[in-house]
Amino acid sequence: MATKRPFVSFAEVKEKVSIPDVLEVLGISHQFTRKADHLAGACPLPQHQHGPRPNPEQFKIDRKNGTWLYKCFGDCNGKPGGAGDVVEFVKAMIGLSDAHVRFWFADKFGNRLSAAKPKPKSGEQEIREAREDHANVHSQAPHSANPNLPEAPAPLKPLKFYLNLDPNVPYLRERGLSDEVIQRFSIGLCNRGVLKGYVAMPVYNWPRPDDQLPIAYFGRWPGEDFDESKGRPRYKWPADFPKQQVVYGLHEALTGSEPGTPLTVVKSPFSVFHLFQQGFPRVVAICASTMSDQQAAILASTDRPIILMFGGDESSNQGMRHAAAQLIKFTFVRVALLPDAATPDSFSREALAHLLA
Repeated sequence: MATKRPFVSFAEVKEKVSIPDVLEVLGISHQFTRKADHLAGACPLPQHQHGPRPNPEQFKIDRKNGTWLYKCFGDCNGKPGGAGDVVEFVKAMIGLSDAHVRFWFADKFGNRLSAAKPKPKSGEQEIREAREDHANVHSQAPHSANPNLPEAPAPLKPLKFYLNLDPNVPYLRERGLSDEVIQRFSIGLCNRGVLKGYVAMPVYNWPRPDDQLPIAYFGRWPGEDFDESKGRPRYKWPADFPKQQVVYGLHEALTGSEPGTPLTVVKSPFSVFHLFQQGFPRVVAICASTMSDQQAAILASTDRPIILMFGGDESSNQGMRHAAAQLIKFTFVRVALLPDAATPDSFSREALAHLLA
């Protein structure tokens, strides 16, 4: 059975997390004046439209009978000002659903929320639970996190053929790929056309009808002697193909996946293969260091929590910061930081379990 974590009790949140604590985490506590358990300031809710002189007494925060409450005494974008407890405040500030806000509190205040801080586990138990969480439904994952999700790009026109690829290429064995992975992703050496000599990989639309052909193939040079100047780049795509509209492996990652299952996003298709082989099948690749707006829209449209795990170099860290900024408005995002120069496909299943747990 899949583990159910992090389950965060709203009752426990309201008892142990104050609205002033949230203001500190959001970096806006300086906008309020405080006297004991009373705070006042201009309304911070994003939908509130202020005039040239915001009212510093418009938004009140008080502790009443042990519960922290807020209330806006103005208009929030033409509507009566909001009011509620700490959970409603975070939902209003960040635009999170009940499911997503549980992730947020577990992430920011897990050290004080007993339900979000599980007891230490053995290595095998941690691996098993991380693999189960990644392969099955996350109990508190969202099903409809944001009604204003961006519109994903229109499906691309599929090809009229499949390439005949040789799966017995030594390079795939050198990279440690199993027969299951090679067959799952239909990869192999291409012996004709623009990808001749490359390990070719099919790319599909998402959602993908069962009988739909690939929209393209792209290739990886089978070795480290690639040379752009000699016409053999590391990765080769069809001329003029809009690869910024593709999230590689999305069809495979979502096949058999329950709604709300987290998706891990990496840069390279070979990182996808490695994680799949280690027992973490819900993984996709953007095939670049920087996520495009179209790729962000595709990922947001899946309505899944996202784990970003690009690599340990500075370009990867910059790419993850950029991707997190693109996605955070629509879904829960967590960044898995790796050591310098490390890539996801360099980690053992034990280390991956720790990173993804």
